Amino acid sequence: MKELQTKITSATVFRDGARVVRTGKTEIEKGEQVIRVSGITQYAQEDSFRVKGRGHAILRGIDVKRISKTYEPEGDTKKMLEKLKTLEKQRRDIQDQYDVHQARIEQQTKVMNQFSTEFGKWFSVGETGLDNLTKMDKANKDIIKKAKKALRQLAREMQEIDAESGAIRENIQRIQGERRTETHSEVYVTVDAKQSTTLELEVTYQISLANWYATYDVDIGEGTTSLKRIAMISNNSMEDWEDISLIVSTASAQPVSIVKPNPYYVHTYEEAMTSSGYGGGRMEELRSISTDIEKEESEMMMDDMVGLGEEPVPEIIEQYASASETLGGITVYEVPGEITIEANRDPSPITLTFNEFESKRLHYWNAYAMQEVVAQDEITNGDSVLLPGPVKVYAAGDYIGETNIGIISPREKFRLGTRAAYDVKAERKLLEKDTEKAGFTRGKQKRGYKYSLELKNFSKHEIEIRVVDRIPYSNSEKILVEIEEPTLAYKRMELGIITWETKMTKDQELVIEYEYEVEWEKDLSIRPPLP
Repeated sequence: MKELQTKITSATVFRDGARVVRTGKTEIEKGEQVIRVSGITQYAQEDSFRVKGRGHAILRGIDVKRISKTYEPEGDTKKMLEKLKTLEKQRRDIQDQYDVHQARIEQQTKVMNQFSTEFGKWFSVGETGLDNLTKMDKANKDIIKKAKKALRQLAREMQEIDAESGAIRENIQRIQGERRTETHSEVYVTVDAKQSTTLELEVTYQISLANWYATYDVDIGEGTTSLKRIAMISNNSMEDWEDISLIVSTASAQPVSIVKPNPYYVHTYEEAMTSSGYGGGRMEELRSISTDIEKEESEMMMDDMVGLGEEPVPEIIEQYASASETLGGITVYEVPGEITIEANRDPSPITLTFNEFESKRLHYWNAYAMQEVVAQDEITNGDSVLLPGPVKVYAAGDYIGETNIGIISPREKFRLGTRAAYDVKAERKLLEKDTEKAGFTRGKQKRGYKYSLELKNFSKHEIEIRVVDRIPYSNSEKILVEIEEPTLAYKRMELGIITWETKMTKDQELVIEYEYEVEWEKDLSIRPPLP
């Protein structure tokens, strides 16, 4: 059997696993022989091993084995471990005795409580005397007293054992450590060499204790948005990846299954009696994801005091991975150069790509619930999927905040960068509240309102803005809400939520006025009350 020394040369990291490649070279003689590749992590999946190579030989087969090696402590450490085992056994015996006495106290307490409860019945019919109660009480107290005394003694013994055991453990850790068992995988490759040859073998296997998740740096500009995609790679395989070729894939190592439908049974429902009242509307909320970008741009400049004739220091060049789309929208990123990712450390950040996307700035104001107008940008994704992950967002270099995004498909539109738009002012005013209509009219009550929504654009550009407001809404026939045509035609109105969408030029002032009336039967109480 010949031992082949191998080195991890490349790894493909999936979202929930990795495929690792080891390579090695050796000289072999003519004939059939077995080559052993050892030192592979125990977390390699046994059914995932594949072998291929180069050389004048035929591959006959491979075999994978788990090898465990136990390292026994030596010298004084071994004696201390034996002593520790003896103490642990003594403590378990004492604990058993402690539990017995504890149970005895609980049982005697229950017996005495039951006897006291039944004694009155027996005493009233003359079946027992007070002396029996006294004797029972004394006997019970004696038993409990002895049990508690035994508990105190046992507790002291356990404390002494715990103290001695703690001292022994500290000595063991200081000297060498306890017995340990290490497990690793070995691959046995059977080859038939036609002649003496140089054999190059490549062993591939998969592990589940490696993964990556995406983080993003986004810089929102005017008309374009730059996005830096960063992979946070975790390697918990117990194997260091040193100077390897790295590929990052958006694929999942887990199997995908088809879920078959089950019947959807429904039953009749009897509507409960409810009182009519004020109907609340459901607001169409703007997708608000507050984000933030860390713009990692490093410029190295020549100091003003540097002597003449010296050339400025060039900027650091950042290389990005080349991306390609495979079956089903899976994206594969080939990271340039050689990468080192140590095992069992914090996730390592690897920059994948830097892209610029088209974006459009939008403004939004909820007139009845927001004092300030907010701005956010609608971004059109490129040809690669954006996986879920945290996002840091800047707007023209200014920090905004941090958020998370869900999965974004290629070429899908999404919104980021929700922030206060200080260059757009907005105010909602109650112009009129018609209290005269609160009198009785044909056995009904009526109330009218008139509002104005005042906006002004102080920005340097034309803006697009969506304005929403609400009026009372009810699905009861006993409550009638009528609205007059606003001064600006609304885009839609649903369940009392009114939406306007418009554009405002630089320095433009926009006033939207609308009014409505609410009429209801005089004996009806509206909840919540009208403003």
